[in-house]
Amino acid sequence: MLKRFVFILVAGLCLSGSILAQDAGNVVVPQKVKNKMLAMFPQTQAVPVTWSKEGDNYKGSLTIMEKPAFAVFDSTGKVVRIEKRLHVSYVPKKVTDQLNKQYPGNEILDVYELTDPAGKKSYKLTYQFKQTSVFNAEGIIEK
Repeated sequence: MLKRFVFILVAGLCLSGSILAQDAGNVVVPQKVKNKMLAMFPQTQAVPVTWSKEGDNYKGSLTIMEKPAFAVFDSTGKVVRIEKRLHVSYVPKKVTDQLNKQYPGNEILDVYELTDPAGKKSYKLTYQFKQTSVFNAEGIIEK
């Protein structure tokens, strides 16, 4: 009985893991989505696109000028958002000013420009906040 329970548990975990982790090779992408991707990024004729599922949406990943880019579509081919990796120097000054105000001494590690269907841009930044503190032997911060 215990062996049967363990087998059912392991089989269930394997099955649920394969359902949740959509393998990019097994994603069936609607033709409308592929057509929209091709219209937006004509280079996809020559550059491979890797498809994955993001909830009910389809995410196409490709490389443009040696930088990763992503386009997310709904099942009808409507754009949900576009993500492009940027060099740190392309982050708007207002964004870096606010980041420096809140986290002085930060180091920006990675930047993505996100564009919604209306063309509104936002920026996803990965940064490291550096702070140095001096502690005494009792673990108390010294000034």
